[in-house]
Amino acid sequence: MPFNSTTQEHSEGFIRLSLAAPFLQYLTERKINPQPALDQVGLKAELLSDPSVFVHSELVYGLVNAFSEVSGDQYLGLNVGETFDLQEWPPFAQALQSTKTLFEFFTRFVGLVPQESSSVRHSLVIEADKATYRIERQQEPTVPPVQVTGFAAAIYLRLLQTVVGGAWDSSLVRLESRYINSLPFGYKRIEVGLGSDPGMQISFPVEWLFLHHVSEGFAKPIALPRQDEEVTVVAALRSVLRDKLDETDLGPEVVAGLLGIQPERLLKALQKQGTTLPREIKRLRVDVAKEHIREDKMTMAEIGLLLGYSDKSHFTRFFRGQTGMTPTKFRSK
Repeated sequence: MPFNSTTQEHSEGFIRLSLAAPFLQYLTERKINPQPALDQVGLKAELLSDPSVFVHSELVYGLVNAFSEVSGDQYLGLNVGETFDLQEWPPFAQALQSTKTLFEFFTRFVGLVPQESSSVRHSLVIEADKATYRIERQQEPTVPPVQVTGFAAAIYLRLLQTVVGGAWDSSLVRLESRYINSLPFGYKRIEVGLGSDPGMQISFPVEWLFLHHVSEGFAKPIALPRQDEEVTVVAALRSVLRDKLDETDLGPEVVAGLLGIQPERLLKALQKQGTTLPREIKRLRVDVAKEHIREDKMTMAEIGLLLGYSDKSHFTRFFRGQTGMTPTKFRSK
């Protein structure tokens, strides 16, 4: 009986960049300079604190692997996962507060994680004697997700242990992954096996699913939930281009570079979504223009410049062509 989080239609491999923020915070708190790693992948530190920015998952794999190198910590991902505040992770906090049993928790959780990433497929498989939580990567990675796997192992084992409470028995838990070098020998005294695919899975007694989870004193108020949508190439594209609409070159090479993938992969992903790069840039320009016009804080000329139109009349023609009315008339409405 499987419960899945995503479908093959949403397997483009994009991820919320802020998921790498705990790594940056961990290094900063220990006075380790992260800049060489950020320079290696071409990212600015402030982008990691913006939850609206999406990039391709392999850009994040490369970044956190580079963080491991600059810190000299082979198990950086695991150590970051051990200190990460689970209540700061919306899928966990929301699932914990809205369920009573581990079964309810996981079935709720697998529906929330697609808001964070489309690079993996989460599923809960129930058999007669065991339950298995699987995290399957949707593409064969060219960048090995070693530190991400260590982080995920720490997170999901903590998550399971937190929800199970006093019934936890490490000898009944088995973790499988291709990247078991991300874990030290004997970690948490669980059984560890080498997996055949680039994902990860954790097996445990099926009886645990029907225990009432222990959340008293653990749950706390949650921030407003994020938009209930899966991470797609369109969402990723809009997130990285929003502040770059005034630039003259927004071709496939430039945009793909911002997302951390090859241009051909970007165009193929857009084709699967039934759209094109010029169409999405045009839609984004219209949406951003409407937001600024509604706010009534900028002149039409200033909004036009923000979107790449040096001439107010050019911006007016563009906006009227897309919406059927001039920017001034839209503001008056």
